[in-house]
Amino acid sequence: MPFAETVLRHATKPDAEYLSHVNEGYLRDCYRQEDLPPNGLETVIDAADTLDNTVQQVPSDSGLHGIIPIDR
Repeated sequence: MPFAETVLRHATKPDAEYLSHVNEGYLRDCYRQEDLPPNGLETVIDAADTLDNTVQQVPSDSGLHGIIPIDR
């Protein structure tokens, strides 16, 4: 996820006190583009992906497709 998108999404959190402490400067210090664990344990979901694509991708990539019902 690009840093600018991370900041935008973070700003939607409803806890104002949290946001005052965990601000853009804090996020910048922690942010690492494509910071993934080794051995392919995580899948990258592109920032441009739609919610529907993401909702379908997660169970599929995790091996849970068909096991967990997805209600929309």
